[in-house]
Amino acid sequence: MKRLAYLLLSYAALTAAAGCSKDDATPTGPKEYQVEYKVISNAPASDYLSYTNESGGNTTLNNTPLPASYRFKRTMKRGDNLTILASIDGGTAASEITCAILLDGKEVKKETGRGVDAQAVPVYVIEQ
Repeated sequence: MKRLAYLLLSYAALTAAAGCSKDDATPTGPKEYQVEYKVISNAPASDYLSYTNESGGNTTLNNTPLPASYRFKRTMKRGDNLTILASIDGGTAASEITCAILLDGKEVKKETGRGVDAQAVPVYVIEQ
């Protein structure tokens, strides 16, 4: 009986190991992404807008008409991040600004700020 149990357990372990493949492994190398930032608001402009650009640096803009969208390709690896900050200065209590980060057409992070000095600051870290 012990021998039968041992054989069954061995078979189960081999079957489970065979079911695992390298395709299931998490990639660790860099990958090229289509990055898009979208900014919308009920205000006509953002007084300050800053985002992580295609080189990994920051692009900063002032008095940007809204809505706005920025697209580029960037090669990134696990741990790299994307950030966008947009704000409204001197709005009203009903002012609202929303920023979204999209990777390869899929929204991965979104944040909305409300109020007189509304700001939105979504941050996304690549976790392949």
